[in-house]
Amino acid sequence: MRGRSLRLGAALLINITLTGGLLFAGHAANSSGLTADAGHNLTDAMAIGLALIAEIIALKPASERRSFGNQRMTILAALLNGVVLVAVTVSIGWFAIDRLIHPQPVHGGIVVVAASLSIIANLVVVWLLVSDHEDLNIRATLLHAGGDVLGSAVVAVSGLIIMIGHGPIAQRVDPVASLIVAGFIVVEAIKVTASSLHILLEGVPTDLDVDEVRQRLTDLDGITEIHDLHVWSLSSSHRALSAHAVLSDNPSVSATSALLEQARAVLKREFRIDHTTIELEAKPCEAPAHE
Repeated sequence: MRGRSLRLGAALLINITLTGGLLFAGHAANSSGLTADAGHNLTDAMAIGLALIAEIIALKPASERRSFGNQRMTILAALLNGVVLVAVTVSIGWFAIDRLIHPQPVHGGIVVVAASLSIIANLVVVWLLVSDHEDLNIRATLLHAGGDVLGSAVVAVSGLIIMIGHGPIAQRVDPVASLIVAGFIVVEAIKVTASSLHILLEGVPTDLDVDEVRQRLTDLDGITEIHDLHVWSLSSSHRALSAHAVLSDNPSVSATSALLEQARAVLKREFRIDHTTIELEAKPCEAPAHE
């Protein structure tokens, strides 16, 4: 995780530098597209900064007050990123619509050069972080960077059209590119916010089938039934399970211990569930009211 923090730090430095460069180029070229791209990269810098802070906090060990540690900090950071993305989208869209109504001349050459450099910088960020893509906090940051690559490509194409085109259509290509970038941001915001809320509401991991988990446990010799089964995520990389298991006979203590170890191994190997609480029963207990 410390190596991941270093990669996040490098990505943060790249995005801060890129945001400043795009803002300067956007002013020089009078381009709303580059300004929108700078706004997108600013949200990247904020996203990476939040992700880095969350990673550092998550490194703190569990305590008596926080028995699961601080793993949920990465999910809270991802949720905040989604909210920030929505706010940035509104501001970019408002600016772009104003430019559509009142078009202004744009220097296409500067747009092409600046957008191309933005593509390269964001590809470097993707390369730095792609190895940790399963973590939601990192995936949120990757979505930012991936959206920036696409957004910068759109802006670069708009710059080329401005360079070779003339008339009212060419004048409005730049704000149209801004709106397309805003569309990329909206998609990112929806994905990140939905995934974060699902985890915070302790939903079942989206790639996991509870019935399959139940069936796999009952396939073990010695377990006849699984009920009161709950599976949720502590973070993007840690999952928890609690369940009641009905035993087929009255095994010895050593046999029971071996059965539990086998169940935990299956859950970790096949479903990536690394924190399990299984209550063993000689016969089914009364089901809770909510089941």
